[in-house]
Amino acid sequence: MNSEKKYFLFPKPHFNHLFFLFYFISSILKQYILKLMKEGDVYNLSIPIFKLYIYEIGDFLSIIPYLILKKKTKSLNIAKSNDDDNKGNDYYIYNDIKIEQYNKNKKPTIINLFIISLVNFLALISTIIFYLAEGKQKMAVEQGYLNILLVFNIIFLFLLTKFMLNIELFFHHYFSLIIFIICLIVTIAIDFIAINESAYSGDKDASKSKSELINSVLYLVIRIFAVLLYSIENILAKIMFLKYYYSPYLLLLMKATIKLLFLIIFSIPLCIVRFDYGEKKDILIFSMISYIFDKKIHILTYIIYLINHFFYNILNYLIIDKFSPAHTAIAYIFEYFAIFLINTFIIKTGEKIIVDYKFGVRLVMYILLIIASLIFNEFVVINVCGLANNTKLFLDYKEKNDLNLIGELNNEITPDDLISEDNIEENNRNSAVGKKENNIELTEL
Repeated sequence: MNSEKKYFLFPKPHFNHLFFLFYFISSILKQYILKLMKEGDVYNLSIPIFKLYIYEIGDFLSIIPYLILKKKTKSLNIAKSNDDDNKGNDYYIYNDIKIEQYNKNKKPTIINLFIISLVNFLALISTIIFYLAEGKQKMAVEQGYLNILLVFNIIFLFLLTKFMLNIELFFHHYFSLIIFIICLIVTIAIDFIAINESAYSGDKDASKSKSELINSVLYLVIRIFAVLLYSIENILAKIMFLKYYYSPYLLLLMKATIKLLFLIIFSIPLCIVRFDYGEKKDILIFSMISYIFDKKIHILTYIIYLINHFFYNILNYLIIDKFSPAHTAIAYIFEYFAIFLINTFIIKTGEKIIVDYKFGVRLVMYILLIIASLIFNEFVVINVCGLANNTKLFLDYKEKNDLNLIGELNNEITPDDLISEDNIEENNRNSAVGKKENNIELTEL
């Protein structure tokens, strides 16, 4: 057997990996449309409110794939009905047990659905409440200065995966977390330098600049809180998929149904409270919606945005279902990377592209975040210093090698399968490797 050592190992790609590509395409389209919207009237407070209804309609589109899936399942059940009649009493006893187990899980399922819907809705309206207090829907911090949100999102996802799903972390996980923390520190420094420069730029007096800086920090805290809520939602969604056997389409549909109630309650005060809109005084939020469609092109824009929002959300749930909540970090990194490129290179006519040291630092941070997230989720296995130990790729090979030694495999494992025999011995010296069970122990909510 060839003992040549392999330092970088990659699992075989499969169809589900395309979800990451589709999510990236959807996120680029989403951010580009949002950029077009933000170049419009920033004083129209109805825009973020109207987008809440757009999100709601988009989520309800999940009823289409859900009904298709349900119809296919029903057809399969009919095809198997004749076989079921021949299974006798044991079959009916088995189904009685399933029904009893379903009834037992019904109450926590409803609670989980309510919590998922609530945290998602709170995350959505957190910035809207900020806009309403400010009297305009313009962000207090430019999107290009919000790279800190990505790093917080990743750290929240990994820590919540550890504590809410009771996933055991190993050396390669902690190695990745160290990289994330380093990126967080650097990103905080770069983002705050940019925010501070923006607050004190121009001819503004000191008091106004200080007020703008405080406002920006408050906005940043609100956005970090929203990121935490979205991370909690992703973990709870995984519990629904694993423990209660929900499909991503059904979960999105049920979430939309419950959120509709929250949206109605949230909208009631907006039917009474009045705001200023440019030169117009004391105007209702819903009266401002008509101004959104002054240009007919905006109708098409929002229709595209609605459809894309459905794909964006369902792809997020499909990644959680087929992989794990931690894997969504990879998708989010590429989404923020798309935002970074769009805000840097897609600018208004007449403006100059500014590439300074902050651009270089952010670019390096994105590269490190991509590498670290791939290592954490074992899309890349680095075979040095024991980082390959306890990865699924390594344990699968070790199992095959052990079976080969006791004669249960007739073919010799070549180094091209995964890693070399010498490398296994080296990894065992670096870390005591025991075969770990991959079952996820879910925390009761």
